Amino acid sequence: MSELIRLESIVKRFDDTVVLNGIDLSVAENEFVTLLGPSGCGKTTTLRIIGGFEKPDEGRVFFDGKDITDMPANQRHINTVFQNYALFPHMNVGENIAFSMRVRNKPEQYIKDKIKYALKLVNLDGFENRRIDQLSGGQQQRIAMARAIVNEPRVLLLDEPLGALDLKLRQEMQYELVRLKKELGITFLYITHDQEEALTMSDKVVVMNEGYIQQEGTPEQIYDEPVNAFVADFIGDSNILDGQMIAERVVRIDGVDYPCIDGTEQGFPPGRPVDVVIRPEDIDIMPYGQGQFNGTIISKLFIGVHYEMLVQSENGEIEWLLQNYDQHDVGEKIGMKVDPENIQIMHKPKSEAESARELDL
Repeated sequence: MSELIRLESIVKRFDDTVVLNGIDLSVAENEFVTLLGPSGCGKTTTLRIIGGFEKPDEGRVFFDGKDITDMPANQRHINTVFQNYALFPHMNVGENIAFSMRVRNKPEQYIKDKIKYALKLVNLDGFENRRIDQLSGGQQQRIAMARAIVNEPRVLLLDEPLGALDLKLRQEMQYELVRLKKELGITFLYITHDQEEALTMSDKVVVMNEGYIQQEGTPEQIYDEPVNAFVADFIGDSNILDGQMIAERVVRIDGVDYPCIDGTEQGFPPGRPVDVVIRPEDIDIMPYGQGQFNGTIISKLFIGVHYEMLVQSENGEIEWLLQNYDQHDVGEKIGMKVDPENIQIMHKPKSEAESARELDL
């Protein structure tokens, strides 16, 4: 896929606060890219800079190879769907969709055809004359999408558009957005703080924190190979533990030595203190005494498809989070085992500033 959007060394300040600190990002044509991170990490500001609603203090924005840093928002081939949808309550559905086309003096027959086409795409045929207050939240979200689609943008920016919907409807709309992206061939740039949403829909996930890009990659790469403790903790549940490399490809955690697949070649020589990430679903429950370590189950929750358990290690220093499909009782003594490929070794940050920056591993 060819590159469509490129951000180079973007810096943005509000008063004395740096909200974006040297952002470099590439978005390919027809790619679904999600900016993921906690509130205040800089993802909405990044979106607004791409859309032309904010101007960076430093750095450049390129679209299809052309520098558009100073180009007004209304001249960019980019449309935005906001979290509150920004529909006009005094207009019906058809008038909302037609608004931008009438501003551009498009012929009425062209507008009618476009309204019909857009409503069909979002599965709302025949809704032209409905009032906005007669629509559900999901229907309003689809109308906002239809209004953006009729302008034939090459890029669609979506700023947490599903945040106000209930869980079931949000999941349905995730499938709808992926379908629309495939049918229309539009590049989607999506903002969310919902990890499941990002992993479900995206071709590429960009994890942000404190104005820095922490990691970018496919959903599988982000989940299976986090580059630092922040990404590991933010994307799904994790056991993030203090460890020390004691031999080549052997790490000590809580007094137990575990074989792992990272060693000197990956920057983890013997003697190095490290952070260790182990996903709770990657810990196998064994009969007591038959695993790499032992513990006692101290709490249990049923989470729909699996059980989530806290296990106190036998030497009492660590509480492990486990996820398992089998029933086990609180107070039960168990053994536990982790395969080497499921132990992710990471560098410990030397300072808070380094922990916010993307670590050069």
